[in-house]
Order: sequence, then structure tokens, then C-alpha cells
Amino acid sequence: MEQELIKKLLEGCGRAWETLGDGYGARVRSQVADVAFAFGRRDDWALVDDVTAEVFATLLARDAAVLRCFRGQSRLSTYLAVIATRIARRSIAKQVRQSHDQIESVDGIDGSGNAVDLRATDPQATLITREDRQMILNLVDQLPGKQRTIVEAFYRDELSYVEISERFGIPIGSIGNTLRRAEQRLRNWIDDETK
Repeated sequence: MEQELIKKLLEGCGRAWETLGDGYGARVRSQVADVAFAFGRRDDWALVDDVTAEVFATLLARDAAVLRCFRGQSRLSTYLAVIATRIARRSIAKQVRQSHDQIESVDGIDGSGNAVDLRATDPQATLITREDRQMILNLVDQLPGKQRTIVEAFYRDELSYVEISERFGIPIGSIGNTLRRAEQRLRNWIDDETK
């Protein structure tokens, strides 16, 4: 049934898109809300709505390239949850960074004239110290060529899977697996470095 839905979506059937939204919209929004919560944006429903719309726009983009990669090896709801989580993480992290850049641009002073502890408001800064960040960058440089290219494009350049696929001629379906293998390799190296 899910494969039939995907087939109709790829054929451009309007009813199929309604079915996708009705059947999976709540799951996608829930995933986005979980990511927003993790970034300290618990009640920012406008952000959740915007990022949820971005997820569905990504599904439509480039002739539904993301949906064309669905092979039925998992449930469609799981596949969409993974996509939603990745898009939400990148989008919300970018917005958090931008808001912190604005804070930093006024020399760490908030609207009432009080000093702002940027580490307390930036979840990534509290997790990764400057030394840790440099160690990770050094380890990324040691990744094999394709993994390094994809990690840098996704995390540093903030390219989408579709943009990475187009820029480097890599099949879109292999990007997630390559990222996961690179992330696992980095985790193993970090564990070795910190023992």
C-alpha cells in the first residue's frame, strides 16, 4: 500500500499528496517538535510549523527526488521521520546560530542592557568546547575522500541531500548511509582520543 502511495505521489496525483499529508503530517510535525524541544524551542509553534512545511517542500522538490529514494526497506512513516529529523536539526540549528549571531553582534548585551551568557543559550556550545571542536575538525580531515566531502557539505556548507547529489554526482539514496558511516567512524575515533 505504501509503495502504491509513493507511485501515485511520483505521478503527481493531488489526492495522493492529500493522503500523505493526512496520514503522515502529524508524525512529521511531532518529529520537528521533538527537535525544536531539544534546541530549547519548546513552545515555538511558528517555528515548528515553518520547519514542517519545509519538510513537505523538500519532499516535493526536484521532482520528488527524496520520495524516489524510498525503497520500502522500512515503513514510510519511519522514512519520513528520519527525513523530518534531519531537516529539522539543520534548519533549527541554523536559526539558533543566526539568533546567537545577532546577540553577539550587540556585544553580548540583551535588549534590557544585561550581559548574555552565550554558552547558556546555545545548546551546541555547551556540548562542544573549542578544543573538542578542533579535535573533530582534525578527525574529519582524516575521513576517506567521499565521506569527508559529504560530511563537510552537509554539516559545514549546510547543503541538502538533493544539493549534495547534484553538486558531486552522488546518488541521493547513498548520502544518508555515507553520513552514518562517517559519523560512526568519527564517534569511534573520538572515543579512542578521549580514553
